[in-house]
Amino acid sequence: MSTIAHETLTISRTIAAPVADLWDAYADAAIRAQWSVPEGEAMVYDAADFREGGRDLYRCGPPEALEFHAVVDYVRIVPHRLIVYAERVRTDEQALAAGLLTWEFEEHGDGTRVVITCQMASFVGEGMIEGNRNGHTAALDQLEKLLAPR
Repeated sequence: MSTIAHETLTISRTIAAPVADLWDAYADAAIRAQWSVPEGEAMVYDAADFREGGRDLYRCGPPEALEFHAVVDYVRIVPHRLIVYAERVRTDEQALAAGLLTWEFEEHGDGTRVVITCQMASFVGEGMIEGNRNGHTAALDQLEKLLAPR
């Protein structure tokens, strides 16, 4: 029997950029692939359909072995405010995790407050949950770096 772990993660950050800039960086899959994986890793979109009812398919991991495969089904999108999607992650051999994720964007002073809430079930124990927490934290770090005023 596999080890199932459940967790609700909430990660937030205020980024010194307008909501529209953050939104555009998320909505464009080519740009999203640049900032949404930890440094030293890679992401390749095999399909990207950012709209309610749309689906993204991507692979990620070390550049020489994009071993993780994900399916993202967009449930609710409110431009410049809200993104809700269901995500399934697996390798070729096994299902790893499933989750419901919410990204909220709100103007905050001269910047934007981003709140990511991830309700996930890991089929391979706590390591996948910790990896998800670290991955979203790194993604916000890199998004902030990408959009930092020059």
